[in-house]
Amino acid sequence: MATTAADQINGALRLIGVLAEAEAPSAAMAQDALTALNQMIDSWNTERLSVFSTIDQVFNWPSSTRIRTLGPTGDFVGQRPVQLDDATYFRDASTNVSYGIKMINQEQYNNIAVKTVTSTYPQVLWYNATYPDIEIYIYPVPSRVLEFHFVSVQKLDEPANLDTVLAFPPGYLRAFRYNLACELAPEYGVEPSAQVRRIAMYSKRDLKRINNPDDVMAMPAAMIINRPRFNIYSGNF
Repeated sequence: MATTAADQINGALRLIGVLAEAEAPSAAMAQDALTALNQMIDSWNTERLSVFSTIDQVFNWPSSTRIRTLGPTGDFVGQRPVQLDDATYFRDASTNVSYGIKMINQEQYNNIAVKTVTSTYPQVLWYNATYPDIEIYIYPVPSRVLEFHFVSVQKLDEPANLDTVLAFPPGYLRAFRYNLACELAPEYGVEPSAQVRRIAMYSKRDLKRINNPDDVMAMPAAMIINRPRFNIYSGNF
């Protein structure tokens, strides 16, 4: 049976005793709860282990280019990543070989003395989480066009209205309902029961355990292409 946003909201309000069995909330109460549900989901989107899927956005990085932007209005038009995943990689279409790229932080990127050095392939990537588009810097600057695969979490869908059907993998609807109950309780001056708090905590913990990418089997070493790594401090390989 399909579950709507209204079903989740009504269930959460019953868990904290605001609604009686078969009682419906007022239109204003339901709309406020929908806003709270969407804010909660938006917050979960910033937690890597609360999100069940990743998205692979593919763009051709031009040769002799050091910086690109990615987002709804960027050089690469797509979904703005909350955080780029270490699984991000690029492919050389001329050889059909894929290479990983190392993520570095801003301090490490700033310590690169000459950022315009060119090479066949880049070695490191730093991204600045600007809004609405992120800025992506790579080094060294590639001398050929490369097919970049930007991997990030696929954001959880926020229901547009109370009638929106929620389509999520097993475990999410229970976690939503009990955690939403805890989110809504302060607005009504009530304290969720110990059981509600416990189920909210355990149901979300179970999702994070299932979504943990470190639980997957490691790739055999023979399948990994080894190549020299560029030392951003010494300026050589």
